[in-house]
Amino acid sequence: MCVRGKADAPVRIEVFSDYECPGCRAFFLQTMKQVFVNYADKGLACVVYREFPTFPHAREGARWARAALRVGPRQWELAANALFQSQPEWSRTGNAEPVVAAAIGARDMAAVRKFAQDPTMDDAIDADAIMGVKREVTGTPTIFFTAKGKTEKAAGALTYEAMQRRLDAMLGRPPAQ
Repeated sequence: MCVRGKADAPVRIEVFSDYECPGCRAFFLQTMKQVFVNYADKGLACVVYREFPTFPHAREGARWARAALRVGPRQWELAANALFQSQPEWSRTGNAEPVVAAAIGARDMAAVRKFAQDPTMDDAIDADAIMGVKREVTGTPTIFFTAKGKTEKAAGALTYEAMQRRLDAMLGRPPAQ
């Protein structure tokens, strides 16, 4: 499911990420927020976030973000942004629920809590992690770009400029000046 953009966009961006990973934090806050606006919101990319928890409390962050996604993409983005913004605080204890609750608000949080307690949530997180292992993800973030039937892999927190060059090339657009 696209967290931003439409499923039929010409480029699919899959990000294997960990809410406790400092590189994933920088990538989301400094790069992906711009990709959302400049590519996904313009119908050029479908962005999919996959769970690849490796840090001690990452599964807890993934649980709350994935539960928020079951409510909707907007709620996922609020949760993901809050988890990455306050990563230094919540990752000390793994208590991600208050961070997500403050970002999402009481109206949606009841549904998010219900989904977070669903035992199938672990299955969904595990399925993403298994997919990552099969696709030879060895660290986070790892990004897969798919366009015109071809998939390219990039490991590490790419800058926005690096993402822009890659995406524009895949879209057949002239390089940004």
